[in-house]
Amino acid sequence: MSKTDLIETLKSGRVDYVRVEFIDVLGHVRGRSLRRAEFERIMTQDLGVPYAESLVLLDFQDRPLKSRYEDIIAIPDPQSFVIIPYLERTARVLSFLSLPDGTPLKYCTRTLLQKANSKLEEHGYKLEISFEPTFYLLKNNDGYLEPSDAGKAFSPEGLMDQQSFLRDVIKYLELVGVQVEMINKHYGPGQYEITFSPADVMVSSDYLITAREIIRDVAKLYNKIATFMPKPFSNTPASSMDIYVTLKKTDGSDATLDPNDPKGIGLSKATYSFFGGILEHLKSILAIASPTINSYKRFQEIITPSLGGMGFERHFLLRIPSNVKESRSIELRLADPLTNSYLLLSAIIFAGIEGLEKNLDTDVNNEMTTPPRDIREALGFLERDSSLKYSLGEDLVRAFLDLKSKEIEDYESFVTDWEREAYLKAGW
Repeated sequence: MSKTDLIETLKSGRVDYVRVEFIDVLGHVRGRSLRRAEFERIMTQDLGVPYAESLVLLDFQDRPLKSRYEDIIAIPDPQSFVIIPYLERTARVLSFLSLPDGTPLKYCTRTLLQKANSKLEEHGYKLEISFEPTFYLLKNNDGYLEPSDAGKAFSPEGLMDQQSFLRDVIKYLELVGVQVEMINKHYGPGQYEITFSPADVMVSSDYLITAREIIRDVAKLYNKIATFMPKPFSNTPASSMDIYVTLKKTDGSDATLDPNDPKGIGLSKATYSFFGGILEHLKSILAIASPTINSYKRFQEIITPSLGGMGFERHFLLRIPSNVKESRSIELRLADPLTNSYLLLSAIIFAGIEGLEKNLDTDVNNEMTTPPRDIREALGFLERDSSLKYSLGEDLVRAFLDLKSKEIEDYESFVTDWEREAYLKAGW
């Protein structure tokens, strides 16, 4: 909604509390709840909500990256304002982050995506995105978390077992404007996949943030836990997030297809160039798309994409769907649900722009690069990718790399049950 519509909604008396939220570097949602009168004052006077800069640079255990911080200001984005349907008289709005003097914060990934989108439009193009995240619904069984049901892959059984939960998820998503195309029982027990309708890059990223919040909250209402962890169990399939990307001209007309494609596939030269740029930076982008140590454990599964190229076979990280002439989209099969979608789409756009500027081509159905084996290798490629680092911002990428390095150090210093079982009696 517009700012005027938002203020009118506040004056209608339907809302008593507004959560002013923002996205940190790793993609977590942070924020605080304001009384309606205070939020209305902020909006009418073009103010913002102050926060500590440390909140943008927290690791997965909420520890700050640096020891000294400045103030930052969250500027609410009226277009992201929604009334949360299952909470009493409560709304939520996402924000852009700035310094107190109005300068955009270099760590704000929503601002970065806005910049990337504007840059792509300067080249005459824009993207339409549809996210397809997967998650597990878990139950507590005497202190142990386990899948909420035993439904088999794509079976009606799983949909039946969780029909009330899934019905409420879809209902609440659509009440806040997130359009759902389909939901299915995925491969693992208690694992579900949801597909959102296509939207522009900012709206689609906001969709994903909103969906993760609603799925999590509805699970709690059912005394369950929803997890977007890529590989929560050793013996069940991992969770991923496919991304369907459609290249359009700024006037809204299609730019993905070309019936005169000399390769006979039906794709345009711009499509080959744009995705050629993504392939050139694929190893670096994977550090953002699959951003945890746990992410790479899913790469060991048979059904997980492993071919660093673009082709029709489902193991290509960039897949050309069989219905590409109808869908006009290319499927990116490299992400998982824990990615910061604003940062990821920014990286995809800047890499694609480079492909357009270089007039790159893409060799279809051939492996052009080998994906990293683990997060450390992926981070190394990102650290050495000078052009992508420049586009995303050196300070932002440095913060991301430092947060990830702390994560690896923590993991490697932690003694696991597996190690005790394997080595405790070694040498006896």
